[in-house]
Amino acid sequence: MASVTFKGVAKRFGGFTAVSGLNLEIRDKEFLVLLGPSGCGKTTTMRMVAGLEDVSEGEIFIGERKVNDVLPKYRDVAMVFQSYALYPHLTVEDNIGYPLKIRKVPKAERRRIVGEVAKRVELETMLGRLPKELSGGQRQRVALARAIVRTPKVFLMDEPLSNLDAKLRVQMRAELKHLQHELSVTTIYVTHDQIEAMTLADRVAVMNKGVIEQLDTPKEIYNNPKTLFVAGFIGSPPMNLIEGEVKDGVFLGAGGLRVEGLKSATVAKAVIGVRPEDVKVVGAKEQGINLAAPIYSVELTGESTLVSVHAGDQLVTMRADKNFVGDFDQMIGVRAAPDRVFLFDQQSRARVAV
Repeated sequence: MASVTFKGVAKRFGGFTAVSGLNLEIRDKEFLVLLGPSGCGKTTTMRMVAGLEDVSEGEIFIGERKVNDVLPKYRDVAMVFQSYALYPHLTVEDNIGYPLKIRKVPKAERRRIVGEVAKRVELETMLGRLPKELSGGQRQRVALARAIVRTPKVFLMDEPLSNLDAKLRVQMRAELKHLQHELSVTTIYVTHDQIEAMTLADRVAVMNKGVIEQLDTPKEIYNNPKTLFVAGFIGSPPMNLIEGEVKDGVFLGAGGLRVEGLKSATVAKAVIGVRPEDVKVVGAKEQGINLAAPIYSVELTGESTLVSVHAGDQLVTMRADKNFVGDFDQMIGVRAAPDRVFLFDQQSRARVAV
């Protein structure tokens, strides 16, 4: 297998820079997720590894080999697409075995390998079917199996689960995670879905406007976001982010929001952030609350209840107990865990010490 290394890589389309100054090492056997919104450069980054996009600047290595000028078919990578990209007139067996056929692997050997791989992805009873006779999840497993038979140095996966329904997506996430662990192949996975990133990745590269804003383990990115963009992009529901001012170690925001104890803060214009699970619903007249406001909405999710209020025109959401009962416009108090409050500079958008 192999690592993948980017050294000062940039990609420009005319006057538009899609990827800028990318320096990244994806370790051998690592499952790395490129995460970000549409247009952030994540798919372009993956396509440069595949050789489907030329590099405008910098170098890309697969293992020790520089691949900037190497044709896609000689890079020893296998891609899995969002759209499955199966041959509709070929059976499951022939779709999976097509890469081996191109390599002129003898038919008997080809059938043996296809059988082994099909069993691994639970398709051994469907080898004679056509793609139109399969469900979405089964088609995606065919696409995965076709990539696996290649035994490539690197798997490249471009939002492979986005066409599946919610239940199938959960199932396929587990299958993908297990397969990658079993095969031990370096994997680059592109998605805009932060749940996929958090559940699948060894490390996540959060991209925004062509650059990586943070590269770390899912746990570290969730618990210690370095920028305002990362803080708001990771988490469901997202982190509460409220603009305001810091004066003498006290944050003052709209609607009477007040957070004390920010003695280390060195910025005046700031954005304070706290995750919904780190905010408690308490009595409106309790001492030491950060905000008193009427309930705007109550949403039961099953395992918890999301309670929202307004701080000025900004929504603040809390994750309360599943048995919480509250009425619209009922006054409640909001109390944030002091050690789970984040502060960001409004101008630089970088996290600052509190």
